[in-house]
Amino acid sequence: MEKVRLGIIGIGTMGGAHCKNITQKGLSPEVELTAVADIRPARLKWAEEQLPDTVARFDNADALINSGLVDAV
Repeated sequence: MEKVRLGIIGIGTMGGAHCKNITQKGLSPEVELTAVADIRPARLKWAEEQLPDTVARFDNADALINSGLVDAV
């Protein structure tokens, strides 16, 4: 089965929790987190420190959507 490549736009409290559930807890084995976007540099820094290197980081939603790295956001 192919995994759905997921992007999360907005990685504040709720978005960050979704990121952790997907990447660390394995609660959604059919989904792979491939990209995140947030306009706040502090949240992108959090993503750099907390998420795997395989997760791309963008400073705006349009760049994430147009990246070709995601099937769903």
